Amino acid sequence: MFLSRRRVILIGVIAAVASAIILLPLILTITLPADLNSVTIALSNVSAIAPNTADDRQRNQLNVYFNVYNPTQKTLTTSKIEYELFANGVPLGQGILSYEDIPLNGRPQLYYNSTTTLKSPFELSYSNSSAKLFNKMVQNPQAAKQIKWKVEGEAQIESGFSSYPKRFSSEL
Repeated sequence: MFLSRRRVILIGVIAAVASAIILLPLILTITLPADLNSVTIALSNVSAIAPNTADDRQRNQLNVYFNVYNPTQKTLTTSKIEYELFANGVPLGQGILSYEDIPLNGRPQLYYNSTTTLKSPFELSYSNSSAKLFNKMVQNPQAAKQIKWKVEGEAQIESGFSSYPKRFSSEL
């Protein structure tokens, strides 16, 4: 009696576990909507944060706002957005908006057929050109609207247990 009842159950359990491990990537990709490429990320606003103290005068900080539009039939979220910011064609540096340390249910929800605005603090590296740009924006908040802003980057769009890297580029 090589195939006792106990051995048949053990072989069945091992086969089920092996099948689950092999099929897990396929199962997880099913949770991503098929039209995920239609999610758009657009730059909506860039504003300067006025320094409050003498220490803040050496730190030039901007707020970069992204509009994320989700036309899919599923609610999505994002774990991070990595981007490079340009002003009038001049690169200002790289920024990151990260929610990786926040549980999935605490991250910004990208509801279906709606736009979600996300704010990212962006610290300008100090240089003469960035200081001029920053001071101009602090003295006159309307000056930011006269600047041609551009952002390029990649966002991690997530649904359940799956994530998808989404490249984007936007001008304002």
